[in-house]
Amino acid sequence: MDKKSDSDSSREFLLNSTPEIVSILKTIAHQKRFEILILLIENPLKFQSLLEKTSLKKSALANHLNDLKNKKLVEKIHHGTYKITDDGKNYIKSIENVYKENNTLRKKIKETKQRQELSKSFLDRNKI
Repeated sequence: MDKKSDSDSSREFLLNSTPEIVSILKTIAHQKRFEILILLIENPLKFQSLLEKTSLKKSALANHLNDLKNKKLVEKIHHGTYKITDDGKNYIKSIENVYKENNTLRKKIKETKQRQELSKSFLDRNKI
């Protein structure tokens, strides 16, 4: 397969999967649900521990966990104990990687602009 064909295939897959992808992104996009996923990334936690770490009320935490479970991002492994699924980990790790790369790029651009401004300032002073 050539690059054009891969690109077309990827675009078609994404277009056909848009409703499901957007639904997952909306679920993850809520700050508290995102925090819950991050808290669960290392190991499972009990409901009570999640309550303390998120400062949510019981009903709010239960609703967020249900939303995450419905999207298969979190699963209940014991009575009151929750863990992130492999899919949940993959989404969070992907977001982390893209964000880090984006931050690195922004820093490089900022540093380049600063160097250019410094060079311009230095050149302007030498014209006087």
